[in-house]
Amino acid sequence: MFRTKVTRTSTLAGLAPAGQPKQRERRSRLWLACAVAAFAIAPAQAQTAASQGSTVKIMTQNIDEGTDETFIVEALFGYMPLPDAVDLTYAELQASHLRERAALIAGQIAAQKADIVALEEVALWRTGPDPQHAFTPLYDQLAYLVEDLARLRAPYVVAGINIPEDIALAGNQIGALRLTERNVLLVRAEFRWPPFYVSDVQSHVFSSVLTIGTLQIPAGWISATVHVGSKQFILAMVHLESTVPGTDAESVQEAQAQELIQTLSGATVPVLICGDFNSDANDNPAAPDPTPTADMIQAAGYTDVWKLLHSGDPGNTWNLYAEDLLPTAFPAQTPVERIDLFFTLGLSALSDDQVIAPAPAGFSPPDGSDHVGLVATFAP
Repeated sequence: MFRTKVTRTSTLAGLAPAGQPKQRERRSRLWLACAVAAFAIAPAQAQTAASQGSTVKIMTQNIDEGTDETFIVEALFGYMPLPDAVDLTYAELQASHLRERAALIAGQIAAQKADIVALEEVALWRTGPDPQHAFTPLYDQLAYLVEDLARLRAPYVVAGINIPEDIALAGNQIGALRLTERNVLLVRAEFRWPPFYVSDVQSHVFSSVLTIGTLQIPAGWISATVHVGSKQFILAMVHLESTVPGTDAESVQEAQAQELIQTLSGATVPVLICGDFNSDANDNPAAPDPTPTADMIQAAGYTDVWKLLHSGDPGNTWNLYAEDLLPTAFPAQTPVERIDLFFTLGLSALSDDQVIAPAPAGFSPPDGSDHVGLVATFAP
């Protein structure tokens, strides 16, 4: 196993200095053409940012790294040899159309024209002869997105990258498979009025880490100060630990949420938290992730934006298709829980809408991601 963990200590702008957080081709062109079709916008909409005054539009999307890593987890519990699980995961990645799906996500980003885009599960997959030398790029979802956004002439720049997890495991048919999982913050680099920019972008790794066998699985988040005209707020985009039966993942997730709440508790400006919380905000006990984390955040004074603006609508966001099946397949599913969320404290939410990136007919998986994305507008 190869693992890299970066730790950083700093004080967030807008926070009182009471605490110091621990930082922890052709086919692709067809998919891009499908994305471009969704990008057809009336000319008048190009002036949206200018006409909306001091509002800011934010999108959050888990883009799906190509596997739920079920085979690896089963191997760690002793149900199959770990090299066999690595081979199965490698085969699943080859069938997951990561390159083509990135074009669909890029098309939605371009179409929504959000000021800020928070992306979770932005994977860099690499291979090599052994775990210590797994340096050869296999799939790079961030590189694909940047390339496709440039083709669409969507002016986004990478403002922040968080790398909580970097793990390499030996296989049989391949020497090793390495996953570098990233959270990424994109910012629209286009003139708008009033002026908009972000500062003090920081990468954090939660101190509470899930351990399965000999494998440690960290989680992380990105913070930034967002400036809109003369106003500002703190943005925190997160990807909390998912639940894993037979482990203490739920308590790890709760500890991560508590660390997040505590770190942001000294804020002297409004706060917006978004991302993949792996906690069903609808409190459905039958959901795959029925943890109290979403309720904990609300108990700390934050408002669940979807619940505020869509009372009575469950707004489920996961999962649009299944993964980790044998034989390999990605059948469409109806989402059963709402785990992709916006929370606000001292910030007015004007809208919160779902974003789905359907694939062209005949392709699998059937969507750009197994998560429904969200795009919301806020008034600082």
